[in-house]
Amino acid sequence: MARFEIVDARTVRDPDGRDHDVIEGIMLLPWVRQLCPLMPHEYAHQSKADPLAYAVVESMLKAANPETYRAYFRGYRSPNRYWDAPDGQRYWLTRMMINRCRPDSVEPLRLVSEGATSIPDWDGPPWAPDGIGIYEQSADGRWWPTAAALAGGFQPCRACQRTRPADG
Repeated sequence: MARFEIVDARTVRDPDGRDHDVIEGIMLLPWVRQLCPLMPHEYAHQSKADPLAYAVVESMLKAANPETYRAYFRGYRSPNRYWDAPDGQRYWLTRMMINRCRPDSVEPLRLVSEGATSIPDWDGPPWAPDGIGIYEQSADGRWWPTAAALAGGFQPCRACQRTRPADG
């Protein structure tokens, strides 16, 4: 990835001195809705995105951007870096994806700058609200919706709809 200089909240400059509008980059990304009822968000996968648009937006999600902050989300063991963009969305990186959501679509993040740490006794998968009781852990450590939750009408996202292993 080329190094971009952050000019302001919506502009980055490439090594050749050209400015790029971050909001335009955001609009060029191929956003996919993640339909998880417990964590509504969208993501853009690097392999399916325009490389320049992805790099422009990704540059705003790095520590070099003073507007980013580290925070914990739900039961995740390590903090992530977030950016609340001028378009009203919250953005963060995971592996090969840029993610976004409306900040009011989930509970508030726990800020590292305020002393937040992980929650060691989280009751359930890290992406789900604490102790909601609709997931159980299989012998291999993965979390799956319970039969009772599914029978009661819980509609899991695509990842949770995969066939569960025989052990559980």
